[in-house]
Amino acid sequence: MTIGLAMGMMFGLGLTVALWGLFPPREPLHTRLRELGQPSDLTNRSKSRRERIGHAAAQSIGRLAFRKQRLERDLRAVGQSPEALALAKLGMLVLGMGLPVGAWIVTWLARTWVSPAVVVLASVVTGGLFFFVPDLSLRERARKRRRELRNQLSAYLDLVDLLLSGGSGIERALTDAADQGTAWGFAEIQKTLRQAQLANEPSWTALARLGGDLGSSELEELAAWLMLAGISGSRVRSSLHVKARGLRERALNEAETEAQQATEHMSLPVVLMFSGFLGLIGYPAIAAILSS
Repeated sequence: MTIGLAMGMMFGLGLTVALWGLFPPREPLHTRLRELGQPSDLTNRSKSRRERIGHAAAQSIGRLAFRKQRLERDLRAVGQSPEALALAKLGMLVLGMGLPVGAWIVTWLARTWVSPAVVVLASVVTGGLFFFVPDLSLRERARKRRRELRNQLSAYLDLVDLLLSGGSGIERALTDAADQGTAWGFAEIQKTLRQAQLANEPSWTALARLGGDLGSSELEELAAWLMLAGISGSRVRSSLHVKARGLRERALNEAETEAQQATEHMSLPVVLMFSGFLGLIGYPAIAAILSS
């Protein structure tokens, strides 16, 4: 009973700390208004408790993380901060470690004895598994975002081709084409090209940097092609058309591959249902034969 109470208190304390970090209490309005007229450290004042906890957790987890460059690219692609990811990982860790403890408390109330060593081992295993769930979710979301960027880049190249056919220069066509779209890929390209103009650097250098930050090989290939076109003066419009068509064909091939994989995955439930149907029909005959 003493061990159960201690483990229950530890679980409740961990859950309270996690909820306090995720949903901090709001400060009164008069306190915030009074702070407006007092000179203080704006950086520390603007940070909430949740952000401070997330920042500390991100620093601690960042030292143990593998493939940091890939993680940073995935975070940049989905637009998520490292602090939010660290908070999600801590929350899943607390949840994973608390589930065996909660199950053990239920079994104890039902007067069923389970060894505390088994509970501790199960808490460590489930906590470790739940700890990596946000990473898997982040990787899947980043993959979908890069696919969206590939489709948006195909439309972007078509717009650039149309502007070039109207007599615009390559730099002007790149900027004006980015202004025509409202998707997040167009917004990223537009912001990158604007910053490149303010910094007086070539557009292909900025696009190559954006492709590296997002983990998009298509943007890096486009930047390399723009650099080649700017240096050697190669044909622009024909290359743009070929590049856009290649991106569309790649998107269609990936969609067809995923459709085939989904069809293969659906075959297993159909086989199981058919097997159960055959067993349901043949059971009376088999039971009659066995009973005779």
